Amino acid sequence: MALVFNEYWLASAQEEPRTATTAVALAAGRELATDDLLKEDVDPYAAANRLRVVAARQATKNVVAGPVLPEITVHPGRVAFDPLTGQQQTLETDYDPNAVIVIGRRDRSANNPVQMLIPGLSGNRAADVNVTVEVSVTNLIEGVRPFGAAHVPAWPIAILESSPSDTIQTWVRQIELRQGTDQYRWNDETKSVEEESDGIPEILLQPIVSQGINNLYLVDVGNGLQDEHLVRQFKDGWSSEDLSPFGEVFSFKQGPLELDATSDFSGAPEDALRQEIGQARIVLLYTGVTSKDGRTTVEVNRMVAARLMDIRDTKEGPQFVMQPAVVVTRTAVLDEDALYSGEPAENPYIYKIAITQ
Repeated sequence: MALVFNEYWLASAQEEPRTATTAVALAAGRELATDDLLKEDVDPYAAANRLRVVAARQATKNVVAGPVLPEITVHPGRVAFDPLTGQQQTLETDYDPNAVIVIGRRDRSANNPVQMLIPGLSGNRAADVNVTVEVSVTNLIEGVRPFGAAHVPAWPIAILESSPSDTIQTWVRQIELRQGTDQYRWNDETKSVEEESDGIPEILLQPIVSQGINNLYLVDVGNGLQDEHLVRQFKDGWSSEDLSPFGEVFSFKQGPLELDATSDFSGAPEDALRQEIGQARIVLLYTGVTSKDGRTTVEVNRMVAARLMDIRDTKEGPQFVMQPAVVVTRTAVLDEDALYSGEPAENPYIYKIAITQ
């Protein structure tokens, strides 16, 4: 009976560090890609420093077979991929890491082995338990799809990508050419928006304008442009049912997509967005608008990520202030063709996170 009890005890002690180490690795892995990557002066060592702090904080929340904490060691690295063999190898480095290896140990070398439940009768007083988990991120993204019960963290909105007129704010001009204002910052410690510059430009989005051209639309991503479904998507993202009309993966692999659209955010959609200030989500970019027989469609061709910083009330209606963001999600779909061919197809805003070992 002592042997049986000890066997169950050890099995539990092996499962606990696996769960604890995985939790630490995933928490650290999310620090590999943050909004800091969108700033002009990026510290290539910042991610390694952040993930160590986050890993240490997360490790204190996980115990193994009693009050003793497992010893956690963190190793940042970069995944090197060989397109000829299809093999990948993680090289340990603090410089611009895209992977992290976390080792959780309760063993004699660390002087904290798992103590057996009934050592006197079984003859085994302690046992060693070691777990290794690797988490990596990549922005070689083809598209998105729900991952199990997890919805795609995306909003059903489309932002004007570019325009020849410099009087219209567009994603390319304000964000990628960095001509937007810089009046807000996201404080990740307090989880709040502050009126202070952070080195990341903003874009002002106006769905209704009396003169000129608007630069924001609500789009039909399986929601029928119905208020209840739009509100649900602003809160929960895109579900498998929402994306069923687009096939297994929502992507632009086969070219741009034409979506029904409306510029009317009044009522429930606007109210729902006011509850989401500070949140970062995947959004779409559109290039053209067609209006015919009372139906408006937009041609969307890119996915980016944006954080809603503020909603201003104007005479013409709500004005949304957004800045680019980095979204790390398991719902992103890897572009395997780009990975094997070595073609540069990085999406600076969307990263896939995965347990790779």
